[in-house]
Amino acid sequence: MDNRPISIVNFERCYLGAFAIGLVNTAMSWQATTAKLAPQAAMFGTWYLPAVTLIGFAITLALWYFIARRGSAVAKWIATVFLVLGLLGLLITLPMGTYPKGIGGILGIVSTVLQVIAIWLLFRPDTKVWFGETKADAA
Repeated sequence: MDNRPISIVNFERCYLGAFAIGLVNTAMSWQATTAKLAPQAAMFGTWYLPAVTLIGFAITLALWYFIARRGSAVAKWIATVFLVLGLLGLLITLPMGTYPKGIGGILGIVSTVLQVIAIWLLFRPDTKVWFGETKADAA
């Protein structure tokens, strides 16, 4: 039986949903990203983009695990900071006109909305015990 708060269960659904959308978006835009990052590949080697992509995926999955399965408040705050940085990036790219257009941009926005919902769920009252912010008997 799952003894996690409903907000954590819903966090997991939204966060992993955003991750899945990110995987699809990465696959769909791989060629364009490879072409865009050709100077870095020339400098660092062809392993650069796959390695950076896999590291990003690994960090995302590690944060999911430590938040949803281990109740790590540190991971919660790291994920929150990453979201804020991502939102700042979005706020910069939208007015500059450099945000991806078409289905890639739409998937990016949907993923971002799911991430915002996921992080918001981490700050719901029913998560305080999960993250060790209050005692179980005080909840």
